[in-house]
Amino acid sequence: MEELLTAKEVAKLLRVNEKKVYELIRKEGIPSVRVSGKWLFPKKELMGWLKERVELGRDLLLVGSDDPLIMRFLGEYARKKDFQSVVFYSAIGSEAGLRCLREGKADGCCCHMLDVESGEYNIPFLKRSFPEGAVVAIVLWYRRQGLILKKGNPLGIKGLKDVQTKGARFVNRKPGSGTRLLVDWVLSQEGIRPEELRGYHEEASSHLEVALRILLGEADVGIGIEYVAHLFGLDFLPLREERFDLVLSEKVWGTRKVKDFLDFILQSQKTLSLPGYSFRDLGKVILV
Repeated sequence: MEELLTAKEVAKLLRVNEKKVYELIRKEGIPSVRVSGKWLFPKKELMGWLKERVELGRDLLLVGSDDPLIMRFLGEYARKKDFQSVVFYSAIGSEAGLRCLREGKADGCCCHMLDVESGEYNIPFLKRSFPEGAVVAIVLWYRRQGLILKKGNPLGIKGLKDVQTKGARFVNRKPGSGTRLLVDWVLSQEGIRPEELRGYHEEASSHLEVALRILLGEADVGIGIEYVAHLFGLDFLPLREERFDLVLSEKVWGTRKVKDFLDFILQSQKTLSLPGYSFRDLGKVILV
């Protein structure tokens, strides 16, 4: 029997709110059936509908890194009534996101990949992975990455070396994420072997999950962004500022759906002041 999804499950899958799902039923013919007054959605047909819309060029399919701010913008954009396209996002990590973009399975990828040789973000990876002119990188923002600590930093941790020597319980991020890449680079710089870090293989899927584990006492310290530490009332020790880019296929660069989404971000950020974020180069285009 074909799997049926609820409106709530579809909203989570498409990264939109439930009201937008019902709007898609009325206006866009999203595959659905009504059973006893409740809307259900056949998953196989739904995925086919999504693929068809993306191929027709109406909607924008983005993948990549976990970031609370991009999720916030996506939610606000979905509530706008005057845009004809929908932006779908899957937070699968920077590395997997770039692979999807390279294979033509996505229109764009949000990423923050540190090249350890040059110290530059994203561009060296793009030059190695894509033919010249195949993608365009747009700077979205900078954000501070570092150690998220219990309130008051009771263990007196001043860096990853202290996490090792004091046996603090660490929570990491998953392989393939830009954040995990940063952890591995800092460990190599400080001469620490991964197995010497208690909890190196304890992996969280998002910055929010890292902070939650610390708040609940399941870990003493983790890797994440300053903004999330601030949200949870936790301490933060900065390690590095990183650039967060949106990498787009040249096939969609310059289209109305991309212009609408980028213009929306440019306008929305003017009223924002978030700890750990900087918008100093927002919208800057880097040709690869």
